[in-house]
Amino acid sequence: MQYINLYKQMRLILIYDLPVYDEENRKIYSKFHRNIIRLGFYMLQYSVYSKVIQNDTSMKQYLFKLERIVPKVGNIVVLKITEKQYQDMIYLRGDKNKFDMLVGGKELVIFGGDYCDNYENENE
Repeated sequence: MQYINLYKQMRLILIYDLPVYDEENRKIYSKFHRNIIRLGFYMLQYSVYSKVIQNDTSMKQYLFKLERIVPKVGNIVVLKITEKQYQDMIYLRGDKNKFDMLVGGKELVIFGGDYCDNYENENE
């Protein structure tokens, strides 16, 4: 099993505040929201999204992609933190995000279990 250095693996935290006071702004908001989901960001809480990245090169690629989809209105901030800093996050109220409980900072996640269970039973 390969050891993952939690100080080298990083997260991008995307925080945004976009106006939605008229129909045009709501369309801009929806388009931006769809695009960040397509880029692999997932919601931590309203208007706060996270994405696991492996290194600075990956971060630069995602920043380039984000700059291409950023609307002309509102406030959008990107924060880069290490996986260790992210894991040390303190929840004052509420539960840990379900995505983080399942996936966390792992590079590869295999969902299911029937194959392994059947394989072990056949070999006994």
